[in-house]
Amino acid sequence: MTEQKIGAQLDDLGLLIDMEEGDRVAEAVVTVTTRLSGGGLWDHQPVRVPPQFKSVPDPIQNRVVTVTEPGQLLSEGQKQRVRSWLEANGIDPKWVFAGGSITVHSRAMNGKEGAYRIKYLEFCRAEDGQKFTDPGADGLLTVERCVLQTVPLEEDTEVTLHD
Repeated sequence: MTEQKIGAQLDDLGLLIDMEEGDRVAEAVVTVTTRLSGGGLWDHQPVRVPPQFKSVPDPIQNRVVTVTEPGQLLSEGQKQRVRSWLEANGIDPKWVFAGGSITVHSRAMNGKEGAYRIKYLEFCRAEDGQKFTDPGADGLLTVERCVLQTVPLEEDTEVTLHD
């Protein structure tokens, strides 16, 4: 089945209404019945002109917080803070690829934020812990992981932001 414009066919049916000079149709609802080749009739969904739009819900904001960036220099205290946070969320830091970023993704709607997920690159490895190499990239093979954050990251006491 294909969608078809039926304006001319409606005109051919002689759809006329009495209106005062200068008035115009603000809205119309048309129900079309099709005669099927087997002899039956099919009532289509009524069409509203102009279309009735559904209200748009409050916008959902997707937020991303970067915890570490590739190549970022961290103090020993900052490294320990990130390691402890990863462990508290069930992630073994020794399998996290330091050359990738670690981010926290969340969604916010109506002033409420939630659905926090930690995204990071993890080394692909065998059951014995041996890391797989990527022959095409001359390096170790990684995969992006996404883990539900259950413990938030504490503030970095070594950095102060100025206005």
